[in-house]
Amino acid sequence: MTTDEQIDNALSRVAARFNVKLSQRDRRQLQADVKSLIADSTSLKSRVPEHPPAQNVKEGEDPENAFRYRFELESGGGPLNGFEVAVKDNITVAGVPMTCGSASFSVSSPHHATVVRRLTDAGAAMVGTTNMDEFAGYATGETCGHGPTRNPRVDECVPGGSSSGSGAAVAAGYVDAALGSDTAGSIRIPASFCGVVGVKPSHSFVPRFGFVDTAPSVDCVGPLAVDVETAAKMLTEIMGPDSFDPSTRDAPHSLNIQRALDFPDDDVSIGLIEESFDVSTSEVATSVTTTIDSLTPESEWLSLPPVLDAPVLTDIISGIEFSTVLVNRGRPCSEATGYSEPIRVALANAISSGTLGDRTQNRAIATRAFVEATNGRPYVVAQEMRRTLCDAVETALNQYDVLVTPTVPVLPPEFDAVTETADLRQLIANTSPFNLTGHPAVSVPCGTVNNKPVGLQVVAARGAEETVLQIARAIEIATQSS
Repeated sequence: MTTDEQIDNALSRVAARFNVKLSQRDRRQLQADVKSLIADSTSLKSRVPEHPPAQNVKEGEDPENAFRYRFELESGGGPLNGFEVAVKDNITVAGVPMTCGSASFSVSSPHHATVVRRLTDAGAAMVGTTNMDEFAGYATGETCGHGPTRNPRVDECVPGGSSSGSGAAVAAGYVDAALGSDTAGSIRIPASFCGVVGVKPSHSFVPRFGFVDTAPSVDCVGPLAVDVETAAKMLTEIMGPDSFDPSTRDAPHSLNIQRALDFPDDDVSIGLIEESFDVSTSEVATSVTTTIDSLTPESEWLSLPPVLDAPVLTDIISGIEFSTVLVNRGRPCSEATGYSEPIRVALANAISSGTLGDRTQNRAIATRAFVEATNGRPYVVAQEMRRTLCDAVETALNQYDVLVTPTVPVLPPEFDAVTETADLRQLIANTSPFNLTGHPAVSVPCGTVNNKPVGLQVVAARGAEETVLQIARAIEIATQSS
């Protein structure tokens, strides 16, 4: 029950924020308006679905620390029968505690995320949730509140993040595929470092209901898998419109799997982004260009300068959107919300606890202070520059069927090597541009350097998932035969 005193105090705080001095008459009228809104809101009922919970839930135990929880979940019959799948620890599974990689946050949801429900309806065996960087805020897999994840392909090196457990679980052979989320490369970076396939779909093509969406304008959910065919099968089952996520209203219902896996026509045009190769080490760049040369001699170089701004733009846009969720005590103000009321309540409790991980807490405080010190102007400017990047990529994709870059400019770093902002921005330099533009992007393995995996990134026009998967599959075949 909201008291008159609480309403009056709230009015005083908001009026001061808007630099408005309230007369007694204004205050009485506004108090009546607020009471009327509260009375109207009491008739609202939270629409939280309920699904049969997972069974035999237990903490994960594996050498890589890939799994947060293991469980059994009933599934139907369908095209994914025989596939074992895990999901990142920021995607809800009914009856399984979700922690978002944080020691201070936990919620056991009564419902599945839409993507989980769709996978089980298609026959997939859901077997666990996977560890991640806390609140998806880093790119190495080292900041999880439940301990770092190991890279099964390169023991002394990080697996990449933030979907670190998903990449490690697939690379170690524990599952055929795992869902991750991608804000600036969080599916594609672990796919590259762990030597597996990772797909970031077109923005808003995959529903985010039941996913803790902390940067709505860039976040995506997508699969990591043992190969392109498996990734394509997962993607076609999870994509499409969802009434719980209005942002998906224009998403296609499925893929043409056959077309996505067919070998491309001889006249496919490939553009290599000069700036993305220039920021990459010579050994990584050479691995990618050698692979493309084995596929086709017809690729061309193009210059796309706006991609160089993407890491800074991503820091500003995603950081401000994340800090806004925290300041609003778990309330994302966007149609792209994946939240239900149980998730919001748990987030509000975690935020007020003062026990978030140091990196997460410091990022949120610094970003919010930055917003207030600058009156939010940099966010608007960053969005304007984002449109310049979008236009540049669209123009390039009018000329080429796909664009290609190294997924990550460097080989997997050793643990504790990524400590500075510049280090982190280097990791996301080639992936973050396409979160900002919303285009589909796939990381596919293209060999190793010094026994460390190298990923090649393919980007296509928005909505051209079949094209980007088709080229990724051709690259996969070329790599395997070399």
